[in-house]
Amino acid sequence: MQFRDTLLNMAITCVLVLIIVLVAVLLKESRPRPVQALPVAVAQVPPGQMTGGPGTAPLPPFKIFPRARLIESRANEADTLRIKVSDTEDEHIFVLYFVDAADTSLTHPQRVQDQARYFGVSTQRVIEEGQRAAQYVTQLLKDHPFTVMTRWEEVPGLSRYYALILVEMSPGRPVYLADLLVQQGFARVAGVTSSLPADARSINDYALELQSLRQRAQQSKVGIWAASKL
Repeated sequence: MQFRDTLLNMAITCVLVLIIVLVAVLLKESRPRPVQALPVAVAQVPPGQMTGGPGTAPLPPFKIFPRARLIESRANEADTLRIKVSDTEDEHIFVLYFVDAADTSLTHPQRVQDQARYFGVSTQRVIEEGQRAAQYVTQLLKDHPFTVMTRWEEVPGLSRYYALILVEMSPGRPVYLADLLVQQGFARVAGVTSSLPADARSINDYALELQSLRQRAQQSKVGIWAASKL
């Protein structure tokens, strides 16, 4: 009898312990849980939109110079040009947004090699086409009025500024110089990007249009694509 009583007491004790554990679990579940922050994708700020570290203010609005004049220089390349933007401004060297034109020399051998791989040609062919591209742009900007648009965003480590250049191919028909270089097979779509002043297209939309122009140039075998093995 005593043994049965002992077993009964143990059973009752186990049930009580189980009840206490269940109550504790229920109480814990009923407490408000701390709110966990959902992961948020951080927007990638396109190059050319912001400079510096966190908290840096946006770049100022574009300055537009409709009566710019090309200054011929041996250092000029198709996408890097010495320009006098107005009678009151000094000469400045501008680098185009969105494109990287074929180099004219081996001053930057790594970049020339990258361009050669991209276009599927030799480094010598890159330089030859780069010189042709520079001549094309020189003549183009001598024959047609053009507008420089810049926010004076500096090229890191150089006394140069990024810019967009609009060439008036015919009255009332301005075309970005970047478009023309890609169409002619003289440049790849690469480098620093920027918003387009007075243009409804977004940065991504414009970059996609440039890629479409590049595909057509490649298929038509114009410019440097004529020698491509791709």
